[in-house]
Amino acid sequence: MGRTAPRGASGAWTPAAELHVSDPAAVALLWHPAKRVHLRPFLGQPAGLADAARSLGIQKTAMSYWIRRLLDTGLIRPCPEALAGGRRVPQYRCVADRLRLSLADAPLASHEAMFDDVDARWHPQTRRALGRAIARQARWLDLVIESTGAAGLATQLVPGGPGAPADDFLYYRGRLWLDAGERDRLRAELDALWTRYAALSDRSKPHALLLHLVAVPEAPTR
Repeated sequence: MGRTAPRGASGAWTPAAELHVSDPAAVALLWHPAKRVHLRPFLGQPAGLADAARSLGIQKTAMSYWIRRLLDTGLIRPCPEALAGGRRVPQYRCVADRLRLSLADAPLASHEAMFDDVDARWHPQTRRALGRAIARQARWLDLVIESTGAAGLATQLVPGGPGAPADDFLYYRGRLWLDAGERDRLRAELDALWTRYAALSDRSKPHALLLHLVAVPEAPTR
Protein backbone atom coordinates (compact mmCIF):
# COMPACT_ATOMS: atom_id res chain seq x y z
CA MET A 1 0.00 0.00 0.00
CA GLY A 2 2.93 2.33 0.60
CA ARG A 3 3.59 4.17 3.84
CA THR A 4 0.97 3.78 6.55
CA ALA A 5 -0.77 6.45 8.56
CA PRO A 6 1.10 7.30 11.80
CA ARG A 7 -0.41 6.32 15.16
CA GLY A 8 -1.11 8.87 17.85
CA ALA A 9 -0.25 8.51 21.53
CA SER A 10 -3.67 7.06 22.51
CA GLY A 11 -3.88 4.40 19.81
CA ALA A 12 -5.62 6.78 17.43
CA TRP A 13 -4.02 7.47 14.09
CA THR A 14 -3.66 10.38 11.71
CA PRO A 15 -4.53 9.94 8.02
CA ALA A 16 -1.73 10.68 5.59
CA ALA A 17 -2.18 13.79 3.47
CA GLU A 18 -1.39 11.71 0.38
CA LEU A 19 -0.68 8.05 -0.19
CA HIS A 20 0.58 6.12 -3.21
CA VAL A 21 -1.45 2.92 -3.52
CA SER A 22 0.37 -0.08 -4.95
CA ASP A 23 -1.31 -3.12 -3.38
CA PRO A 24 -2.90 -5.04 -6.29
CA ALA A 25 -6.25 -5.62 -4.54
CA ALA A 26 -6.57 -1.95 -3.58
CA VAL A 27 -5.50 -0.80 -7.04
CA ALA A 28 -8.06 -3.08 -8.71
CA LEU A 29 -10.83 -1.64 -6.55
CA LEU A 30 -9.81 1.98 -7.05
CA TRP A 31 -9.58 1.69 -10.84
CA HIS A 32 -13.24 0.65 -11.04
CA PRO A 33 -15.55 3.70 -10.76
CA ALA A 34 -18.57 1.71 -9.56
CA LYS A 35 -16.47 0.18 -6.77
CA ARG A 36 -14.39 3.13 -5.60
CA VAL A 37 -17.49 5.29 -5.10
CA HIS A 38 -17.96 3.40 -1.82
CA LEU A 39 -14.79 5.05 -0.51
CA ARG A 40 -16.28 8.54 -0.90
CA PRO A 41 -17.92 8.86 2.55
CA PHE A 42 -14.59 8.15 4.23
CA LEU A 43 -12.34 10.51 2.26
CA GLY A 44 -11.27 13.47 4.37
CA GLN A 45 -13.67 12.63 7.20
CA PRO A 46 -14.82 9.80 9.45
CA ALA A 47 -18.17 8.14 8.82
CA GLY A 48 -20.22 5.34 10.28
CA LEU A 49 -22.11 2.64 8.42
CA ALA A 50 -25.52 4.36 8.50
CA ASP A 51 -24.20 7.77 7.44
CA ALA A 52 -22.09 6.25 4.66
CA ALA A 53 -25.05 4.24 3.33
CA ARG A 54 -27.29 7.31 3.44
CA SER A 55 -24.79 9.50 1.59
CA LEU A 56 -24.49 6.91 -1.21
CA GLY A 57 -28.19 6.07 -1.31
CA ILE A 58 -27.67 2.35 -0.69
CA GLN A 59 -28.87 -0.17 1.89
CA LYS A 60 -26.89 -0.62 5.11
CA THR A 61 -26.34 -4.29 4.29
CA ALA A 62 -24.63 -3.30 1.02
CA MET A 63 -22.58 -0.64 2.81
CA SER A 64 -21.53 -3.20 5.42
CA TYR A 65 -20.16 -5.39 2.62
CA TRP A 66 -18.19 -2.51 1.16
CA ILE A 67 -16.80 -1.49 4.53
CA ARG A 68 -15.43 -5.02 4.89
CA ARG A 69 -13.95 -4.83 1.38
CA LEU A 70 -12.33 -1.47 2.08
CA LEU A 71 -10.94 -2.70 5.41
CA ASP A 72 -9.56 -5.84 3.76
CA THR A 73 -7.74 -3.80 1.12
CA GLY A 74 -6.36 -1.42 3.75
CA LEU A 75 -8.04 1.64 2.22
CA ILE A 76 -9.96 2.52 5.40
CA ARG A 77 -9.27 1.95 9.07
CA PRO A 78 -11.40 2.19 12.22
CA CYS A 79 -11.12 5.51 14.02
CA PRO A 80 -12.54 6.77 17.36
CA GLU A 81 -16.19 5.90 17.80
CA ALA A 82 -18.93 8.53 17.74
CA LEU A 83 -21.85 8.92 20.12
CA ALA A 84 -25.29 8.66 18.51
CA GLY A 85 -28.50 8.24 20.49
CA GLY A 86 -26.56 7.46 23.65
CA ARG A 87 -24.56 4.64 22.10
CA ARG A 88 -21.14 4.33 20.56
CA VAL A 89 -21.09 3.95 16.78
CA PRO A 90 -18.03 2.55 14.94
CA GLN A 91 -16.44 5.05 12.58
CA TYR A 92 -14.05 4.58 9.68
CA ARG A 93 -11.82 6.84 7.65
CA CYS A 94 -9.68 6.53 4.54
CA VAL A 95 -6.02 6.03 5.40
CA ALA A 96 -5.17 9.17 3.41
CA ASP A 97 -7.01 12.28 2.32
CA ARG A 98 -5.68 11.90 -1.22
CA LEU A 99 -4.78 8.71 -3.06
CA ARG A 100 -2.45 8.24 -6.02
CA LEU A 101 -2.27 5.31 -8.43
CA SER A 102 0.28 4.72 -11.16
CA LEU A 103 -1.19 4.59 -14.65
CA ALA A 104 1.18 1.70 -15.25
CA ASP A 105 -1.04 -0.36 -12.92
CA ALA A 106 -4.26 0.47 -14.79
CA PRO A 107 -6.18 -2.28 -16.57
CA LEU A 108 -5.66 -1.79 -20.31
CA ALA A 109 -9.34 -0.92 -20.92
CA SER A 110 -9.14 1.83 -18.31
CA HIS A 111 -6.84 4.15 -20.25
CA GLU A 112 -9.65 5.61 -22.36
CA ALA A 113 -12.40 5.09 -19.79
CA MET A 114 -10.31 7.08 -17.31
CA PHE A 115 -11.06 10.29 -19.21
CA ASP A 116 -14.79 9.63 -19.03
CA ASP A 117 -14.40 9.37 -15.29
CA VAL A 118 -12.40 12.62 -15.06
CA ASP A 119 -14.85 14.44 -17.34
CA ALA A 120 -17.80 13.33 -15.22
CA ARG A 121 -16.87 16.06 -12.73
CA TRP A 122 -16.33 18.90 -15.18
CA HIS A 123 -18.45 18.21 -18.25
CA PRO A 124 -21.92 19.00 -16.79
CA GLN A 125 -20.59 22.21 -15.24
CA THR A 126 -18.93 23.31 -18.50
CA ARG A 127 -22.00 22.37 -20.56
CA ARG A 128 -24.27 24.54 -18.40
CA ALA A 129 -21.85 27.47 -18.56
CA LEU A 130 -21.57 27.21 -22.35
CA GLY A 131 -25.36 27.05 -22.66
CA ARG A 132 -25.72 30.27 -20.67
CA ALA A 133 -23.02 31.97 -22.74
CA ILE A 134 -24.68 30.95 -26.03
CA ALA A 135 -28.06 32.16 -24.77
CA ARG A 136 -26.56 35.57 -23.99
CA GLN A 137 -25.13 35.85 -27.51
CA ALA A 138 -27.74 33.93 -29.50
CA ARG A 139 -28.73 36.94 -31.64
CA TRP A 140 -25.19 37.15 -33.01
CA LEU A 141 -24.62 33.44 -33.67
CA ASP A 142 -25.59 31.09 -36.51
CA LEU A 143 -25.56 27.30 -36.60
CA VAL A 144 -23.88 25.97 -39.75
CA ILE A 145 -24.69 22.45 -40.95
CA GLU A 146 -22.54 20.78 -43.58
CA SER A 147 -21.77 17.37 -44.97
CA THR A 148 -18.74 15.43 -43.86
CA GLY A 149 -19.12 12.80 -46.55
CA ALA A 150 -19.68 9.24 -45.43
CA ALA A 151 -19.45 10.29 -41.78
CA GLY A 152 -22.69 12.28 -42.04
CA LEU A 153 -23.37 15.88 -40.97
CA ALA A 154 -21.28 18.30 -38.94
CA THR A 155 -22.43 21.42 -37.10
CA GLN A 156 -20.57 24.45 -35.82
CA LEU A 157 -21.37 27.86 -34.37
CA VAL A 158 -20.18 30.89 -36.34
CA PRO A 159 -20.66 34.67 -36.00
CA GLY A 160 -23.98 35.70 -37.55
CA GLY A 161 -23.03 39.15 -38.75
CA PRO A 162 -21.49 42.50 -37.84
CA GLY A 163 -22.13 44.30 -34.58
CA ALA A 164 -21.57 41.33 -32.29
CA PRO A 165 -19.87 42.07 -28.96
CA ALA A 166 -16.70 40.27 -28.01
CA ASP A 167 -17.35 36.61 -27.25
CA ASP A 168 -17.58 35.81 -23.57
CA PHE A 169 -16.64 32.20 -24.34
CA LEU A 170 -14.13 30.37 -26.52
CA TYR A 171 -14.94 26.96 -27.94
CA TYR A 172 -12.51 25.47 -30.42
CA ARG A 173 -12.48 21.97 -31.78
CA GLY A 174 -10.42 21.18 -34.82
CA ARG A 175 -7.47 19.45 -36.36
CA LEU A 176 -4.15 21.10 -37.08
CA TRP A 177 -1.48 19.70 -39.39
CA LEU A 178 1.91 20.90 -38.13
CA ASP A 179 5.52 19.89 -38.41
CA ALA A 180 7.30 18.64 -35.28
CA GLY A 181 8.74 22.06 -34.35
CA GLU A 182 5.39 23.84 -34.73
CA ARG A 183 3.64 21.15 -32.74
CA ASP A 184 6.13 21.43 -29.88
CA ARG A 185 5.97 25.25 -29.85
CA LEU A 186 2.18 25.24 -29.71
CA ARG A 187 2.20 22.78 -26.84
CA ALA A 188 4.83 24.81 -24.97
CA GLU A 189 2.92 28.08 -25.50
CA LEU A 190 -0.36 26.59 -24.29
CA ASP A 191 1.36 25.12 -21.26
CA ALA A 192 3.04 28.45 -20.45
CA LEU A 193 -0.27 30.29 -20.83
CA TRP A 194 -1.94 27.95 -18.36
CA THR A 195 0.96 28.27 -15.89
CA ARG A 196 0.90 32.07 -16.13
CA TYR A 197 -2.81 32.48 -15.40
CA ALA A 198 -2.98 29.63 -12.88
CA ALA A 199 -0.45 31.61 -10.84
CA LEU A 200 -2.82 34.62 -10.90
CA SER A 201 -5.88 32.62 -9.90
CA ASP A 202 -7.37 33.50 -6.51
CA ARG A 203 -10.77 32.43 -5.16
CA SER A 204 -11.30 35.94 -3.75
CA LYS A 205 -11.49 37.37 -7.29
CA PRO A 206 -14.99 37.89 -8.72
CA HIS A 207 -14.86 36.06 -12.08
CA ALA A 208 -14.55 32.27 -12.36
CA LEU A 209 -13.51 30.91 -15.76
CA LEU A 210 -13.68 27.26 -16.79
CA LEU A 211 -10.73 26.26 -18.98
CA HIS A 212 -10.15 22.98 -20.81
CA LEU A 213 -7.09 22.57 -23.01
CA VAL A 214 -6.47 19.43 -25.05
CA ALA A 215 -3.61 19.02 -27.51
CA VAL A 216 -2.82 15.40 -28.28
CA PRO A 217 -1.35 13.53 -31.27
CA GLU A 218 -4.13 11.94 -33.29
CA ALA A 219 -1.91 9.25 -34.76
CA PRO A 220 1.60 7.92 -34.05
CA THR A 221 4.40 10.11 -35.38
CA ARG A 222 5.73 8.84 -38.68
